[in-house]
Amino acid sequence: MEMKKRQEDEERSTLSELPDDIMVEILAKIPPKFLYKTIRCVYKSWYRLISSTEFMNKTAIHHNPGILIQSVRYFRSTTNTSFLQMDGLNFNLTNLGSSMGIIRSSCNGLVLVYEPISKEVNNLCVKNLLTGPTSLTLPNCLSGCTHKHGYHGRAPGRILHTYCGSALGFDPLTKVYKVVHINNDGYGIEVFTIGSDKTWRKFEDMKFFWRDPVSIKGQVFHWFVDSEKYIFSMDISNEKVSKTKLPYIGKTIKKEHYDLVAMDEKLAFVYKGSESKIDVWVLNDFGRQVWSMEHSIVANWEEEKKLPQFMKLVAVATWRNGEVIMFKAIENFVWDHHDFIYLYDTRSKEMKEFKMKLQYVTKFIPHRSSPC
Repeated sequence: MEMKKRQEDEERSTLSELPDDIMVEILAKIPPKFLYKTIRCVYKSWYRLISSTEFMNKTAIHHNPGILIQSVRYFRSTTNTSFLQMDGLNFNLTNLGSSMGIIRSSCNGLVLVYEPISKEVNNLCVKNLLTGPTSLTLPNCLSGCTHKHGYHGRAPGRILHTYCGSALGFDPLTKVYKVVHINNDGYGIEVFTIGSDKTWRKFEDMKFFWRDPVSIKGQVFHWFVDSEKYIFSMDISNEKVSKTKLPYIGKTIKKEHYDLVAMDEKLAFVYKGSESKIDVWVLNDFGRQVWSMEHSIVANWEEEKKLPQFMKLVAVATWRNGEVIMFKAIENFVWDHHDFIYLYDTRSKEMKEFKMKLQYVTKFIPHRSSPC
């Protein structure tokens, strides 16, 4: 018995003395539920490694795709987070609770969140969902932005509103993560490189009302800027902002009729041309700004009885490498309201109502999360 105990102590001692880079490789292969609940509590050094930026980066690439869904809770100014995944023809919805913070962006399994520290102030943090509540808190922005958010309307149909835009990206050339932040007071664009920058870097004075961008692989960001002719785009590697012309559709584009979503690692322009027709254009060549019309969604007479008016649909995400497009119907709120979500299959050319009940959803964030 004593010999067995001595042997276990020696093995434990050997593990604790392994170099950090080897331990990161070992820990990255452990299932998340054991990693967070048990393994990180064994040694202080393991806790430090699991909470480190290096471990975040290492584990972020081994993740399964899904959609993070945030919804406003009925009577309180808080949000609830769920993770929706497709397994064959079945959907799995995992409730992640209300302690996640306001998720702004996702990249390679990491998420950028606003964590409240008071009613008016939020911290900007990067989290790896593998490691539970541990996070990397970024320094204060040069603009002095407090990342304030609010809720418009009355319960139960409250709408989340943020006063700045931000996103997390990955530079494939230098292998580093960057956070881009834009304050809506016209201060300009700020960039923070994780692991090397001590403070934010400011460039490009922009005076548009910014939303969170559509992220393409975390390498290119696209912003809707209240224009009928162009959007703004940013390459995360060279940090240059440029105008991207919208596709020529044969008539004047109405800005309130289009949505932007990521589709099979490219940008999709989803245009509602009428009550029963939606066209989907894809930016096949970002550098040369080449668009092509890939799909046309047309409601036939029988479907029109079952589906909402297309003008009330908002494209929010895509599934299966762009084969399925998810739409949310914008309806008037009622007390027992559930959001109506519709899925369009580009192969079968069928649109059906999503049977799973989702309530008061404010944001859909494409995400890759490690299997449990």
